[in-house]
Amino acid sequence: MKAKIIYREDLTDSLSIFRFNVDVPDFKPGQFSTIGLPHPEKEGKILWRPYSISSNPEQKDYLELYIRWAKWPVLGKFTTMLWPLGVGDEVEYKDPKGAFSIAHEFPDGTPDKRRIILIGGGTGVAPFMSAAASMFEHKTDRQIILCHGVSYINELGYRDELLALEKEEGYDFKYLASVSRPDEEANADWDGLTGRVESIIQPGEDGWSAAERAAGEKFTPDNTCFYICGFGGTVDSVKEAVQADGFVTKKEAREDGSFDIRFESYG
Repeated sequence: MKAKIIYREDLTDSLSIFRFNVDVPDFKPGQFSTIGLPHPEKEGKILWRPYSISSNPEQKDYLELYIRWAKWPVLGKFTTMLWPLGVGDEVEYKDPKGAFSIAHEFPDGTPDKRRIILIGGGTGVAPFMSAAASMFEHKTDRQIILCHGVSYINELGYRDELLALEKEEGYDFKYLASVSRPDEEANADWDGLTGRVESIIQPGEDGWSAAERAAGEKFTPDNTCFYICGFGGTVDSVKEAVQADGFVTKKEAREDGSFDIRFESYG
């Protein structure tokens, strides 16, 4: 199946938002789509890469992906081929799939009303942009706190959209962004939170994290659950921070099957 690029926004020379004109099927926030290009080394073969979908599932005009050109530790084969492409160019495409999505019920079928903390490092914000927009559309009564960590201000993709959601009446949504290199000249105008994304949920000198202050109460497994997306190191750091407070992953699920941490790792 082919997908045509109908929009491209370059946030930096290696970070872009792509929209593809496809027949958008039903999908859940958190799922990914897979796009492909001719393999550079194997004639007749397609090189495929999965990317979390950032668009709202209710949006049927296009599918949106938030992609970084991989340059380190090695140059990414796929993104190096993708980067010269623009509006009108086509890629191969596979429909959304994946098990990473927001759960609104416990394993026993009772409603899960706990606060949702969405924690994304870099392009790991993509599935949470989709989730935040979708939960607004569906008028959730759960409190949502989205935490996004980047190295530089210009990497805060979807910042304007998330700040706009924060102002929506009747939607208990909060957006917390953190920049990990505040002393660099490119971040001279930044006056917000600093540190890696996990620092947003780590307690400060007063015993409260920035996320807890935004929520107005301390986090416990009874009132809060976590969703994490990003590179493996980021995911592991966040998991370690919250597991110390009694939160558990599916692997350590309680006798009733309940757990508090869901995650998706890139690489």
